[in-house]
Amino acid sequence: MFTSPSVRVRRRQTAKQPPAEVCSGELAAAQPPLKRNSSLAGSASTLQNSSRLQEVSLPAGQQQEQQSHTDASSQHPHPQKKQALESKRPVWLAPLTQRARRPQLAHESSAHVSRDSRLAAPEEAEETGFGEAAQPDRTGSTAESTRSMGSGHVLLRGDQHAVYDAAAFPEAVRRLLGAIDLASVPTAAGLSSSGSFAFVATPTTCLVWSYGSAAGAAAGVYRLAMPDPADAAGFEAPVVALVPPAGDAQSDVGVLACSATGQLRYWDCVAFGLGGTDRFHSASLELPDAADRCEQITEVYPALYVVATAKGYLFQVSLHNPQGAAELAAHCLSKSAGARTGMLSRVSSLLGGPQLAPATAAAGDALVGVAAGARTEIRHSREVFVLTRQRLAKWVVSRAHPEKFLFSMDILHALSAEAARRFDADVDASVYDVATTRSGDVCVVAGLRAPALGTREQLTVAVLRSRRVSTEPEVVGLWPLRYAPDAELAQSGPGRPRLVLPEGGPAAFVVFRHAVVALVLAAAAAAFEEAVSFRNEDAILGVSTAPPFPYARQESAESNLMLTCVGAGVLQVCVEVGKILSAASLAGASAATDAEPHGTEMGAAPWPSPGTRVGKASSPDSLEREYQTQIEQAVFFGVGNTHNPLSFTITSHAAGVDPALETAALRVSQSILDNTSHFIVDRLDLGAHLNERLRRAQAVMQFVADSGLAAKLSRETRVHLCAHAEKLAAAATLWEYQNDIWAKKAGAASQLLANLVASFLESVGLQTRDSLRSFFRQHVAAVGDVLVFMHRNLPALRRALNGSESGRHDSQLVSYEANRIVVAVLQSAMMFRFQNAALYDVDCLPELAAASERWTEHPAIIDLLVQRLEGSYRLCREISGQHCASVYERISATTLPSDEDPGDANRSLSIFDAAVSISHPCLPDAADTHSNEEARMRLGSDDPYVSSLALLRETIDQIGPLANLCFRAFVDRITLLQATGASDAAELVRRYDAARPRYLLCLVPLARASVAYRLAEEYQDLATLVTLVFTTDSGNAAMQLRRYSERFGRPFADTLFAYYDKRQAWASLLDTQDASFDAWLKEYIDQRMAADPHGPMAQIGWIHDVKMDDFGAAAAKLARAGRDSLDVDQARTMLSLSKLAFHAVECQEGSCDADIDEAHARLEDALEMCQVQENLVQYLTTVVRDSRGHAPELTWRRRDDVSDKKAVLDAAMLTTTPETRHDRPALYIVYNELVRCIWNGRTLSAEDLVDALTFPDSTPAIDSASASCSAEDAEQCNALVRERCSLAVDILSRASIGLPEQTREAALKTIWRRVFLSDDWPAIRKRLGGNVPDSELRAELEQTHLHAVLENCLITRELAHPDWYLLPADAFAADDLDYLVSTRLEPRFASGSEDGSGWKPLSTTTASALQKDYGVEDSRLRAAIDCGLDNYYTEIMRTVSDQMSRCRSPAHPADGAASDMDAGSSSVGTEVLGYDEDEDDEMQMESD
Repeated sequence: MFTSPSVRVRRRQTAKQPPAEVCSGELAAAQPPLKRNSSLAGSASTLQNSSRLQEVSLPAGQQQEQQSHTDASSQHPHPQKKQALESKRPVWLAPLTQRARRPQLAHESSAHVSRDSRLAAPEEAEETGFGEAAQPDRTGSTAESTRSMGSGHVLLRGDQHAVYDAAAFPEAVRRLLGAIDLASVPTAAGLSSSGSFAFVATPTTCLVWSYGSAAGAAAGVYRLAMPDPADAAGFEAPVVALVPPAGDAQSDVGVLACSATGQLRYWDCVAFGLGGTDRFHSASLELPDAADRCEQITEVYPALYVVATAKGYLFQVSLHNPQGAAELAAHCLSKSAGARTGMLSRVSSLLGGPQLAPATAAAGDALVGVAAGARTEIRHSREVFVLTRQRLAKWVVSRAHPEKFLFSMDILHALSAEAARRFDADVDASVYDVATTRSGDVCVVAGLRAPALGTREQLTVAVLRSRRVSTEPEVVGLWPLRYAPDAELAQSGPGRPRLVLPEGGPAAFVVFRHAVVALVLAAAAAAFEEAVSFRNEDAILGVSTAPPFPYARQESAESNLMLTCVGAGVLQVCVEVGKILSAASLAGASAATDAEPHGTEMGAAPWPSPGTRVGKASSPDSLEREYQTQIEQAVFFGVGNTHNPLSFTITSHAAGVDPALETAALRVSQSILDNTSHFIVDRLDLGAHLNERLRRAQAVMQFVADSGLAAKLSRETRVHLCAHAEKLAAAATLWEYQNDIWAKKAGAASQLLANLVASFLESVGLQTRDSLRSFFRQHVAAVGDVLVFMHRNLPALRRALNGSESGRHDSQLVSYEANRIVVAVLQSAMMFRFQNAALYDVDCLPELAAASERWTEHPAIIDLLVQRLEGSYRLCREISGQHCASVYERISATTLPSDEDPGDANRSLSIFDAAVSISHPCLPDAADTHSNEEARMRLGSDDPYVSSLALLRETIDQIGPLANLCFRAFVDRITLLQATGASDAAELVRRYDAARPRYLLCLVPLARASVAYRLAEEYQDLATLVTLVFTTDSGNAAMQLRRYSERFGRPFADTLFAYYDKRQAWASLLDTQDASFDAWLKEYIDQRMAADPHGPMAQIGWIHDVKMDDFGAAAAKLARAGRDSLDVDQARTMLSLSKLAFHAVECQEGSCDADIDEAHARLEDALEMCQVQENLVQYLTTVVRDSRGHAPELTWRRRDDVSDKKAVLDAAMLTTTPETRHDRPALYIVYNELVRCIWNGRTLSAEDLVDALTFPDSTPAIDSASASCSAEDAEQCNALVRERCSLAVDILSRASIGLPEQTREAALKTIWRRVFLSDDWPAIRKRLGGNVPDSELRAELEQTHLHAVLENCLITRELAHPDWYLLPADAFAADDLDYLVSTRLEPRFASGSEDGSGWKPLSTTTASALQKDYGVEDSRLRAAIDCGLDNYYTEIMRTVSDQMSRCRSPAHPADGAASDMDAGSSSVGTEVLGYDEDEDDEMQMESD
């Protein structure tokens, strides 16, 4: 506002300020062009062109005023007196505002000032000299600026460190960085050690801007043209230093730039005053070696800098003359002891000048770093340390005195020796950077490698200390870093690590290309180490340089590092040094004041292992804490934040599951769930607060998965992490529900959740003023317990409300709101689980050793859902009974599964019990009856609190979601129990199978069939789907069934077949339309027949085989069905059809085989058995009717009337003698029941048919003249009666394939025993007792019944001997008595007529009576044997054998088929029967 005339004149002489964004100075046009090769020159021109496009064009008048500046101080205007006076003003005269900005240590940090005299000794500020007194103010202003930037956007915040986004790059800087390739174009960047300025430089351009908010700072970007190299040797970035302005002018900055070839330019001020981008001073370093390059520039004193080259040459650069005016001067440091001024300077020139020697003495050595050290006893002097790849040199540089070279030491030997002593191994060392502490010690970043151990390079911070100024320092401390870089490090260029010690320590920062490691060096160890990683696309460009001495008198409580990042701009890394050192002091980490950092008495230490990005801690607890810290940083600052340049990744070297990582992840997630994390900011908006916690909880697993460590977490841990997020999702939804319910009227229903939460917290001993909000803030983990608490207390609450009419309505509303609460909690949790299933990956194969129960599948939750479904259905029945008759009638007409016993004959029929029928009336769905508008008009009000019909509709709509949640809980619980092998898994499956169809079918009478369809499809309840199709949509049943069969395949087809089978809908079962159904039905029928060979599938399966042209299978099924049939007519029909099917098989080409022939033979046998039974029926009927004198009838029909029962008794009596009925009454009863079965046309088994044929001993012949049948039928019946015993043997031989051995033997004994008893052997013995000729003997034996049976069996029926023949001694029933009585006859008597066999129950004496009757037969057989039955049997067998031989001889063929069996026939009479012809006389004598 008030400016001097000289200032106004200068403003008139210079060009006016350009626009605010970019201040341009077109100095490149006034300089000689660059002489480089084509590729590098092209890059340079590209940079210049891009920079010109970004500039604001200057007026022509200003371009004409541009001129070259020289190093002569006379050409520079003198500074004003006011500026000179202010620069020499003592510190205590500084403005109060600046003194207020000086950092003050907290009381806990004061103890660190005197801990170590070397580290804590403050540097005394000099009372005279340019800029010395102002130095503390510079430091204080820097601290103030960093504190103000710390309030910006937080990128990372730990317990003891933080990273802030200080400022973004201006648009001009972003355009510059975006236009170049950082990998190929050399770029330099940095920040001022004081103030808030930054720069980015390329070989042609340097952009300088102010990133802070200091008062008076110019808001713009200043473009400076860099000095061109003297030749075209290379295209390299310049070294640039931001020069603090003189005095307190914090709003401006100077710039010192040096090209790679040693061309200097200095801008005193670039913003205000006499400065600007178009006015600068220039000079040349005149490098001794043309191949050398300038690499670093270091501030030693205000206005005094040192430039170092790659070969170690040092140049002292002075910016001001002794009078304080801006003047650029430079000279190369030499090892000569002569002075550089006055007479000695001229003498030195006459003698040939000083001895210039680089710091790199050996071949292959190169510069690594330069650091300004402490002051010396020489006034205005500072130490300068030069670090090369092999050596460490020390200089003393002064503005008023000549430089002095002190020493040069082998730094690699010193580091290797100390590392070998400490780690007891041969160590190779390399160095990367150097810095100095506030006490004057030297810090070096070194890399140690033990080739014998085969380890990676271990980065270490080494501290060297000199006993005197001129003596070589010794290594007094080694601090290995846990951080291990991902790539190989370079000792020069952008890839080398840089060491920065703000304020000289104790905080140290090791800056890599993509990481910053923050350290706090205590007396005995590193009290703090944290690594901050950056993304690959956000590389670090530059850092703030450490301010020169003197430092502040006290250590700052915080240490800050400013850096520039490619994508993020200016960042600030802050470390709370005071807090760290206090904690280290309390833990005993710090040693005594005079103790060495690493004592030698401890012996050799183990070789340190490079850590991961988290680090390898010495204990599991430490590793868990480090994992937890990294996860917290990523969760709250990294995951989901695409603008954060930091890289949040962790690695794990654990084999398999990492317990430390699991514990850390669970701790972070649990702290978010419980709202105990200090990173969570509390908010008044509770809904937003819950959603924020939900995002953070999900980010825990997201970060672990993004880091590729999901496999390091067990399934149990992933289930817990998912459960934490699920509960937060449920809590957020539940809070939304509560906000909605608060708008309702006051009452028990609207306050249900609030009262439940308050009662729950009180039950666990927690009482707060606002229980509901306290629950959602701190107790969300108990949301499942609240549901269980409601489940246990809700019935009592409803009973209390049901006392009055109004209370009854409130009770219904309470049930409705309870459903809403359950659905809100569980549905939101399930939804979160399904949406993030791929992230948590908990639905994979369960791990048997670590299966974990989810909170939604707890048995109490399942009970709660079942109770809610039952209560909701009862509530619908209750409300509809009062307000909606149509719904009530549908509910009343429906009997759900488990309502009543299905086997109860008196239970009411339900719509689901109907048979399959197209005409069955279906229940329409709600969507098919009325539109939503009509339904809404009918209700009158949509508010359940006002309208009972609205309450009914809302309750009906709740059943579907509740059923879905219930089924999901069942499925998850069953999966868990089956995975763990729990014993109660089967019981839970049974319970689920009973509950699922019940709650699906309950939706049908409520007009929600569409919901039932969707749920049945989702949970694949195929049986319920089939029921729904025929119950609700039978008109479209065929289309629906086809669609479901295509979707579910064979399981649905089997379910449909079982549905038909259960309801005996055989026509619908066999009426398949699709080819796929035909194949499935055939497999289903075969399976059912295998499970039940005599079931209904055996009766109808042949029909489907005929449809599929499988006549062989049809014939087999028909044959089995015929044999299993209980009706003779049906059996004969089935067998006839089977015979026809076999004939079809035989007609098919190539289809005949041995199996078919055998089956065909068995079929013929079965048909003959049917023919035998029909003949028996015909014989018995004729006998009875002849005895009664009835007229002949053409047809005989079965009747079950009383007269027919009398006919059965007559038939049994007419075919037996009184002696038989008297001697064997129990067996006569058996025979009587067999006759009744034959009379009624029931099929008999082979054993029963044997009994029916062999028991009668009175068989009257039928006379065709008087019989009610034809002569042919009469003769057939008489032949049957005559040959009944041989027929029995034949039947037994044919049916023996399917009979057990014991059954066959018992039946065969019964036949021959009764054959032997059919003759009067005592009378025969009496007649043959005298002298009887052979002819009479043979004639007498040929008249016996035994002879007729043997003759018929051997000759006529050709039954094999001896398989179907027994000797008299082998025909006793005693050996098979237990089988005959207990196994065969008595159980069938006891079963009565219930099994349909016709047997009537007998008394308990049946067994003893049957045993007695069989004993009578054995007694008679024994008496017959005593009368010579054995001999008679042998003679009769010989006679029949001779007769069979004669019949089968060629002279007397019995038939055409027997002519080829001569050999076999002869064997019957000899070998088979066991005697030869020479024994005739002997047998005759025995017979006599």
